[in-house]
Amino acid sequence: MLLNSQAVTLFFNFIFMCGRFNYSNTKRLEGDLQPRYNVSPGTNILVVNEDNKPQVLNWGYQPSWMKQGMIINAKRETIKSKPTFRHHTKAYTLINGWYEWKKEGNIKQPYYFYSKKYETLFVKSLIKDDCVVLMTTQANENIAHIHNRMPLLDTELNWSTFNKDVNDLSIDFYPVSTRVNNSRNDDSSLIDQIA
Repeated sequence: MLLNSQAVTLFFNFIFMCGRFNYSNTKRLEGDLQPRYNVSPGTNILVVNEDNKPQVLNWGYQPSWMKQGMIINAKRETIKSKPTFRHHTKAYTLINGWYEWKKEGNIKQPYYFYSKKYETLFVKSLIKDDCVVLMTTQANENIAHIHNRMPLLDTELNWSTFNKDVNDLSIDFYPVSTRVNNSRNDDSSLIDQIA
C-alpha cells in the first residue's frame, strides 16, 4: 500500500532518551520523505491512522498528571486496565528496525533489530491527544537476552488483527556503533554492523 506523504513536514526536536527506531527505507510512501536513521521520542513521526491516512504526530504522550517526562511505550498486556489510554484511537507506525541497549562491561552496547524477510515493519500504536505511543510486548526468545520487551509488530496494515498479540516474526540483530546514543546523529552508518 502506498501512502501519500506529500506536504508532510517532519520537525526534529532532538532529546536524549531510550527508545529509537530507523525509518530510512521510505519506498512504501509516495512523495518526498526524509530518511531517518535515529528517530527519537519527542520528535514528530509518521503514522497511519484507522482511516488508512498518513498523519504526523509527536512520539510521546504527557498526561495531565505527569509533571515530567512522557510515555513513549505502552505494554499491550496492561493497556485495557490503564485509565491513561482510555478513548485512544489505533494507528500503525512504520519502521525498518529499532535499537536496544545491553550493558557490556563499562558500556551500554547498542544493537539493531530488524527482519530479513520484511523491509518495513508496522508497530501497533495508540493515538491520544495528537500524540502517539508505541505498543510493546514480550521479546522473542532469541532477543530477550538483550531486552525483555519489543515492539508489537505486524507485517502489513491489518486492523482485523490489531488487538491480537501476533509476534511470531523472525527478528535478527547485530551490534552497531555507539554513535546512535546521540540522537543528533542521523545517517546510514548508524545501522552498519560493527565487528
